[in-house]
Amino acid sequence: MATPKPLAITPGEPSGIGPDLALMLAQQSWPIPLVFIADRDLLAQRADELGLPFKAFEYPCSIDRELSRGEAYVYNVPLKEPVQAGALNPENAQYVLDTLDVAIDGTLNEMFSAIVTGPVHKGVINDAGVPFSGHTEYLQDKCGVERVVMMLAKGRRKVALDRNHLPLKDVAAANT
Repeated sequence: MATPKPLAITPGEPSGIGPDLALMLAQQSWPIPLVFIADRDLLAQRADELGLPFKAFEYPCSIDRELSRGEAYVYNVPLKEPVQAGALNPENAQYVLDTLDVAIDGTLNEMFSAIVTGPVHKGVINDAGVPFSGHTEYLQDKCGVERVVMMLAKGRRKVALDRNHLPLKDVAAANT
């Protein structure tokens, strides 16, 4: 059987929990290859801080090998500035968008089967001078589509949101 196209995973804000979550994913085996679109050195640094094993295989490459615990395919996107966990830096906002762009372009060009996004800090991206209201709208714009739906999934439960980023006080009026 042919190896399925990998999932593109963008960890999101480099000083946040996203790189930690990516490394935790790399500690497990998966039925589909995962490609982390991130700074390889950031993942190695965070793995050291967390005491987790980590070995990166540069992507694109052949994805037919069995990965061991802590091994991952990484599409390297260099950070703009060094990162300290918990210390936000608007200088790295473009890095966050660059990782999303690689994932989007790769998915549209059928290099990846889908995208899994880690949490981003909208305020830091806006502080860097880039208008950003969220992943959903960013994907909508980059893909050139009119309507999008944000879906949250866990196991068999799936929830599609009717409205994105709407203050609670405005929900009733928006749905009538």
